[in-house]
Amino acid sequence: MPDQNSLPPPEAVAAMRSLFFGRLAETSRELTQSLADLTVEIGKQNHNGSLGLIVYVESRIQTMRNTLFVLREHLGG
Repeated sequence: MPDQNSLPPPEAVAAMRSLFFGRLAETSRELTQSLADLTVEIGKQNHNGSLGLIVYVESRIQTMRNTLFVLREHLGG
């Protein structure tokens, strides 16, 4: 376990949390909107539009995963 002197200052930890959770919230909004758009495109049977949105949704999910991994690593969780 690291000693108290090797830990980042509480202000730095709070700033990192704010940055990461802000990014996750933004990505979550983008993902939610994309899923709603995907539902519409599927309803219209727009296959090209649907496939494009599926690729975008997949990238948003990967972005969220990566952000969570970095957050976990940074905070030692």
